Order: sequence, then C-alpha cells, then structure tokens
Amino acid sequence: MMVRRLVCVGALAAAVAGCRRENPVEQAGALPAAGRSASDAALASEPGSGDLLATWVAGEGSSWHVYFARSADRGASWSAPVQVTGEAGEVTPTGEASPRLVAAGRGRIAVVWPRPIAVAGRQWPASAIRIARSSDGGRTWSAPLTLNDDTASAAAGHNFHGATWVGDSGILVAWLDERHGDSAIAAEAKLTAGEPTSEPDAVVYAARSTDFGKSWEPNRPLWGAACPCCRVTLARMNDGAALAAWRQHYPGNIRDVVVAPVADRRAAPVRVHRDDWAFPGCPHAGPAVAIGRDGTEHVVWYTGKPGGAGIYYARVDSSGRAGEALTLVTGDHIAPSHAAAVALGDGGALAAFDAASDGSRMIGVARIGPDGRIVWESSVDGSSGGRYPQLARAADGTALLAWTGDSAGATVVRLARVPATRLN
Repeated sequence: MMVRRLVCVGALAAAVAGCRRENPVEQAGALPAAGRSASDAALASEPGSGDLLATWVAGEGSSWHVYFARSADRGASWSAPVQVTGEAGEVTPTGEASPRLVAAGRGRIAVVWPRPIAVAGRQWPASAIRIARSSDGGRTWSAPLTLNDDTASAAAGHNFHGATWVGDSGILVAWLDERHGDSAIAAEAKLTAGEPTSEPDAVVYAARSTDFGKSWEPNRPLWGAACPCCRVTLARMNDGAALAAWRQHYPGNIRDVVVAPVADRRAAPVRVHRDDWAFPGCPHAGPAVAIGRDGTEHVVWYTGKPGGAGIYYARVDSSGRAGEALTLVTGDHIAPSHAAAVALGDGGALAAFDAASDGSRMIGVARIGPDGRIVWESSVDGSSGGRYPQLARAADGTALLAWTGDSAGATVVRLARVPATRLN
C-alpha cells in the first residue's frame, strides 16, 4: 500500500523540523445524489466567479443522465443538481470516456460526452460525440448536438474525448475516431499496420467552434496511429490555444504518451518519455496534462512496462523539450490506472491517481515542486477502491479532488480537499 507521508525538502528543514507523518488531504463529502448511483465526475473552476463546477453521471439500470451543480464555498456545499441530458440512452457510465466540462466565464458552460449507438455485429457499441451548452451559468441547457460530421455513413466509434475553452468564445473538442484520415495520417497508420493488436488504431479528430458552440467548423483529422481507447486530453494554453495529449502507437507495438499543440498547421507530437512499453492492445488509460503560468506542460500518465509499471510525471518546457520522468507510484502488479493534474502558481503541479504500489485501487495525491521533486505524497483516507480522479483549483488556492467510489452496492462521487497551505 502507498505510504502516507510528508516529504521534507532540504536537509536544513529536515534537521530543524523533522518530517511529520500526516495526511494533507481532507475529506469533503460527496456530490449531491441524483440517482441510486453516481460516477464519472468532471470538475472545473469558473473564470471570473471562481466557483467550482461539477458534472457527473447518475441513475441506475438503463436510465442514466448527466447532471450539473456548482459550489461557491470550495465544494463544501453544492447547488441542487440540474439534469443536462433529456432522453434516455444519451449517456452511460464509461470511466475513461466520461463527460468533459468546459467553463469559459460569463455564464458559458459546456458538457461533452459520447452517446452509445448499438450496432448489430459490433463487439462494442458505436458512438457519437455530443455537446450541450448553457449561457446562464448552468441553470438551463441546450438540446444536445452531435459533433462528428460523418453521421450519414455507417455508425462508427467516436469516443475517448477531451474538451477545452479556446480563445475568448471558442470550444475545441478532440476524440479518437474510426474514420480514415488524409494521406499524411494514413501514412502514419501504415507504420504500425500488420502488428498483432487486439484493436485497430484510431485517428485523433477535432471540431472547433468560435461562438461557444452555436456553429462548428468541419471535423479535422489531426494525428494517426493513436492508441484507440486511451482518452485524448485537452488543456488551454496561456495564449488561448489548446494542447492535446494522448497515447501514441509506435512501431513494435510501443504505447507511449505524446503531446502536441492543436494549430492550423499540424504539429509533430513530442514524446513525453521513452517508456518503450510494448503492449499488443490499448490499456484504456490516457494521460493528464495541465499548463503552468510559464507555459510548462505538466504531464501525468500510466505505463505498464514490465519492471516499471506505475504512474509517472514529467514536464515539457515552453520550447517543447521533455524533462526526466518522476516516479509517483510503482509496483509489480499495478493495472492500467488513471490520473489528473492541475498546475500551481509556483511552477509546480498537483497530481492525483488511482493506484497503490501493492496493485490495489486507492486514490493517491502528489505535490510536485517547481524543481520537479516531490514535496509530499499521500494516499486519501477512505478511498480504497476509488477510481478516475479529477482535480480543480478553487479561487482561494485550495484544490478539490473527486473520484468514483463504492457505497452499499452502488457508486458515489466522493470529494476531498487539499488546503492552500499544502499547495502554496
């Protein structure tokens, strides 16, 4: 099991004060009940107001919906849940492909999720990327709109998506798509063609709106040979553009994490670290990425490479150069795990993940300093079995953590808080 500890930084500090073992993470309850089970949370901090926003999937059986709520007191209390989706069958709990939340300020909020489409003969359902918008701070929501523009053809997979606010009034959504891309992207796919894999590669596609979802540009293929079930993560850069992170399929069945800006000219992906993990399939474990004030890209990811399986952290500087990988948790029996990250004002980052060194599911948190070293690392009390962590920074400097946990045969979205004193 991960050891709960506070790591002293600097020999003088250790000699004077010693290292006190304590848990820097405080329990903060759960999101409001809106059905027998709740899971698949997304968190955001609203620009301007500083309120914390949350979406999650709740319901039971065949009746599931996306819900929204906001908190003006760092997650201590929440508004009454507002149902975002109307029709049955719009959404199901999906973990790695859970809804993503976009907050742009001035009351503008959007939620993006995959709608499952049953197709006879397919091993897994097809899917459509859907979006709903609010212009009044989440009190009311538009009818869902389909973003993938190949709806006239046979149903295909459009899934494992990311979404972010871009520019002043834009939204960018990227996902893993089963369509064939242009000639350049098709050439990328040929590099891994014929390798013994359990699932074919995907293409990273994107859709962009400049008027916060009222209209959309045509879908655009960005990169090929993407590992087909590891979520694409998007983060807003300091200039208002977007950064994408995903798991790339390299020749030799290597499955390593890359980042690239989403720009008019297709950028070459930067390999965050040469894990050289050879795996003949997709682990359903995409990376987390956050952008610091100085443009540093903080990336947290899982690798299953034998002898080094675990969760790792690395930073990519503003010139596109990746640094050394920092081990957050490792062990011989760690299954595919999931991570979240937020950048901190001092140039460091906060990372959360759902793995412990003994191979069990538990929520862990690590504070990484601006020098790239671990300041403290902690397991979260009461998080045994927890999965799919999410993070958001509150206006007062605290950070809110959410994850899916188990409760009396159902699931619940649990919350914990990291005090500002542990982050500043």
